[in-house]
Amino acid sequence: MVCTGNICRSPMAAGLLRHRLPPPLQGRVLVGSAGTHALHGHQAEPLAVQTMARIGIDIRDHRARHITREMVRRADLILTMENAQLHTVHQLLGWRKDNAQLLMNFNPLALGPEVDDPYGGPLSVYQACLETLEPCIEGVVAHLTARLLTADEEDHSR
Repeated sequence: MVCTGNICRSPMAAGLLRHRLPPPLQGRVLVGSAGTHALHGHQAEPLAVQTMARIGIDIRDHRARHITREMVRRADLILTMENAQLHTVHQLLGWRKDNAQLLMNFNPLALGPEVDDPYGGPLSVYQACLETLEPCIEGVVAHLTARLLTADEEDHSR
């Protein structure tokens, strides 16, 4: 998960994805987050922590980190909150990476292509961000489940 400062959207999305992974995916999918202009070492914004705690997800241990070329190369799926972040990911590689895309692509009912940044807003803005993230994460879980089941079937047929 990639956002700008790695203190609001991407830690919220990463925490939500970890929490929503079904048991068969839980040891197979590693979820991380980073920022294109990360406040390296900073904790998640207090209102992001509070918003996630309201649904039973603890992101207090999150520490922001800046996205690196190595992270991008190692990742099987890179999901960004905005087009600018997607552009940064592509620049890090020097070519277009097919497994990098906007997180909103996983929400068929999305009203726009980007997840709005709640930074600096009141708790209600963080709650709205979570409400935007939830259907996206459902789509990501469905995608990962289908992808891994297909890979398992291919392995068994060999």
